[in-house]
Amino acid sequence: MLAVFEAEGIDARKLLQTCIDANREIVAGLREAGVTVGMHLCRGNYRGQWFNEGSYDAIARDLFGQVPVDHWLLEYDTERAGTFEPLRHVPAGTGVVLGLVTTKSGELEDGEELLRRIEEASRLVPIENLSVSPQCGFASEVQGNPLTWNDQRRKLDLVVSTAQRVWG
Repeated sequence: MLAVFEAEGIDARKLLQTCIDANREIVAGLREAGVTVGMHLCRGNYRGQWFNEGSYDAIARDLFGQVPVDHWLLEYDTERAGTFEPLRHVPAGTGVVLGLVTTKSGELEDGEELLRRIEEASRLVPIENLSVSPQCGFASEVQGNPLTWNDQRRKLDLVVSTAQRVWG
């Protein structure tokens, strides 16, 4: 995406700040209406394909620090997302939903690995502010992703059992 922006003569940092400013105004209006706000940072989810890759490092300080949402829903299902280190920029008291379970394939994640990754993230965000989920929706368009109904059920069962093991 950065190469596309550059080719089009778009200043990516300026665009990021413009988007942050717009989102901050939207969140302020929603809060005035009493709405709890969560924001999902999506890397694309089209028929099991993804659109973007890269860590949250370059945007974390600005985005997490300037957009006052209640929860961040972040994709951490593959190495494409980088490390949990950018979570150090999440303000105290803000929830982080760790999207550790992929919706791009039917392969079931290892439950022990999910627990290890949650523990790793808890070094940066208090465990009471963390939760676990699929990294994105199971169908971002009409044809969905290459998962069966049974695959989806098994993944959701894994999310529930993992959450029960961590948070009771």
